[in-house]
Amino acid sequence: MIKKTVLDNYFRSVTLPILITLMVFIYASGLSAKTFSYIVADARDGKIIRSHKSTQIIHPASLTKMMTLYLAFDAIRFGRLKLDQKVVISKNAASEPPSKFWYKPGQRVSIRYLIRASAIRSANDAATALGEAISGSEKKFTSDMNIAAKKMGMNSTRFKNAHGLTEIGHYSTAKDMLILARRLMLDYPEYFNIFSRLETYASGKTIKNTNYKFLRQYNGASGIKTGYTNAAGHNLAASAKRGEKQLIGIIIGTSSSSERAKKIIGLFDDAFKAIPKRKNISSLAPLNLAKIDSTRRIAAVNIPLLKPRSFEDMLKSQGKKNVNELHKNPNQTSTKSVRRNNVNVQIGMYTTLVSAERDMPNILLLNIDLLADIDNESIKIRKNKEKKYSIFVNEITYALAENLCVRTQSQETTCSILVN
Repeated sequence: MIKKTVLDNYFRSVTLPILITLMVFIYASGLSAKTFSYIVADARDGKIIRSHKSTQIIHPASLTKMMTLYLAFDAIRFGRLKLDQKVVISKNAASEPPSKFWYKPGQRVSIRYLIRASAIRSANDAATALGEAISGSEKKFTSDMNIAAKKMGMNSTRFKNAHGLTEIGHYSTAKDMLILARRLMLDYPEYFNIFSRLETYASGKTIKNTNYKFLRQYNGASGIKTGYTNAAGHNLAASAKRGEKQLIGIIIGTSSSSERAKKIIGLFDDAFKAIPKRKNISSLAPLNLAKIDSTRRIAAVNIPLLKPRSFEDMLKSQGKKNVNELHKNPNQTSTKSVRRNNVNVQIGMYTTLVSAERDMPNILLLNIDLLADIDNESIKIRKNKEKKYSIFVNEITYALAENLCVRTQSQETTCSILVN
């Protein structure tokens, strides 16, 4: 079963008053600077018109569901699923956090309604149920998502779940999300109209499109998908068509649903003026997942890494000659005697729990490639010896601890290696 986010696990462990206080603080202060990036392209040939930090690693949030839906359309086209086929909702799918459709374990739901719930309502339980129906299990589905992403050329993306909730090792870029959105548009035009619906019917309910602001406000708007988590901010994959002109764009990390609609509208207005009226559409061959060797697993995706100062420079700045002096322990004179997983890392020094929680998504994203294989239970926020709050990464190797501190300290955040 896919692990939930470190923050989700932590939130479940705190008392209700603390959680309420944290939520009030977050909403009242408009917390945490998000990674703001965008990219706009001519949908017909993919030519980029405007972009800003479009290759920077980001949290995609529910834009992830575009891949889930792409693979659902693929399975239908090639006969592995049928729209009116009913599947049984698993306990795993039903237990997903909101936003959700609130399906019950054992409930039978058609693929058609799961698609609508995922695309329009952005329901996490529906997305997980779709993935399980397509690939047999959530774990297998996320592997298939990564294989498909690599085949599409999404080289800075890795998926860990079908819905997009924040999780260590789940990341993308605005540019990669554009690749995915364009393929969704061009490869499956027969299904793409679903993204333009202001509302639709699914499983006995009329559901409203989470993208209704952009769809209502912009002439020619045709989709596609919204996304939001606290770590990501408000994201949007958008598309619009005016005559023969067609645009597609991604915006990441805005502060509200109104702001993301406003910003993409401004970008699209400028882009429509910049592109020619006529242009040939560059078609793309659809991915038939059945043809993918599913025994191949993507262990990691190459992502652009920060280039912090060297470890030697870091030691020098602290007046240390070597690694052993950095975290000297009277019972520890050489790193050779450190057991393989007997090292903890203490990151940051926060006066309040709220400030630690606020910074935690940024710390995780900064080190997302290094922490991808670390169990979520090994990452905690707790008080340190100075009775302040720190983020602790527990029971890791000394080499990994060094790398974490090099990168974290390059961003002017304190980091200490603690040898047990």
